[in-house]
Amino acid sequence: MRAGTLDERITWEAFIATQDEYGEPHEVWADVPSNATVWASVQSRAQGERYISGAAQEQALVSHTVRIRYRTDLAVQMRGKWRNNRYLYIENVVDPDGRKSELVLMCIEVQP
Repeated sequence: MRAGTLDERITWEAFIATQDEYGEPHEVWADVPSNATVWASVQSRAQGERYISGAAQEQALVSHTVRIRYRTDLAVQMRGKWRNNRYLYIENVVDPDGRKSELVLMCIEVQP
């Protein structure tokens, strides 16, 4: 992987359960521990729409391929905060050559 192709900054976040000051459960997005902000290459793949059942509305769907240096703390159902508060949700994590040098993440961007 050439460092010059990693020209975007992404902060990775995970959905975690916490408790507020009254002991009530509260779920929030929080940065992944240890260097959550990384350099990445982001390529647009396709566009479309999908119906979100809980939201009772259609939302635009943009798919992206994200390449980053290898790390072990990313998984499906996490998201990346990208550019001006755009969010890329991870759908698949692939080590393309098995050498643990880079990851290819298949992501979707849901725009309200």
